[in-house]
Amino acid sequence: MTKDKDHDPVWQAAWAWVRRQHEQRGSLDGATRDEFMQWLAADPLHRKTHEEAARLWLLVGLVPPANDVPPPDHSPDGIAGR
Repeated sequence: MTKDKDHDPVWQAAWAWVRRQHEQRGSLDGATRDEFMQWLAADPLHRKTHEEAARLWLLVGLVPPANDVPPPDHSPDGIAGR
């Protein structure tokens, strides 16, 4: 996240909702879901920002951890310099 997003309360709330949804495997309980829906409806920027945060969450999940990426000089057949 950039410094601007670190200090943006809408981004922080959207990111918190995305994390919460992920922690609860995508299904929020009734009261929490109502709270989320109210937050989304309160401002069109909330929905837009939530969608952006959800896309970022998905993209980050598709990036392999650094220790799973072979070093640049590593060739797939095990012979360096090819």
